Amino acid sequence: MFDLMGHRIFSWLEKRELSYWRSRMRVGKGVDLKKGLRVTKPERVTIGDHVSIGPDVILQAHAPIMIGAYTLISAGVAVVTANHGLDRRGLDMRPEVPAPVRIGRDCWIGAGALVLPGVTIGDGTVVGAGSVVSRDLPPGMICIGVPAKPVKPRPAPPDA
Repeated sequence: MFDLMGHRIFSWLEKRELSYWRSRMRVGKGVDLKKGLRVTKPERVTIGDHVSIGPDVILQAHAPIMIGAYTLISAGVAVVTANHGLDRRGLDMRPEVPAPVRIGRDCWIGAGALVLPGVTIGDGTVVGAGSVVSRDLPPGMICIGVPAKPVKPRPAPPDA
């Protein structure tokens, strides 16, 4: 009985947390946010219509993060918009080099990918699971690796 009650309380808290993030970001219609989402400075995040953000995603928005419509961000993805200055030492390692991140329309960011500050991911691009996006990626490509590089064009949809 206590396990069931604990589960219900935990589920209620997760829903409240997602509602809090949603209220602080600019969120389009039909957006699906999964549990475990963590957002730094949510007021700097803009999410287009019909976006799905999987569980345990981190959006570190020291600079703006823009996510285009119909994009899928898989579980465990981290989007980072700031870095530390290389001249800093010790505990004074506050983020101080912010740069915005733009993820285009109809993208798919695979599980566990890391998107670093200042990059633009072109419309329709797929980023493979576990990839590290450290530079701009062109539209309509499948990109994998560390660092992520285009390997081939994304196939056209069957109805195109």
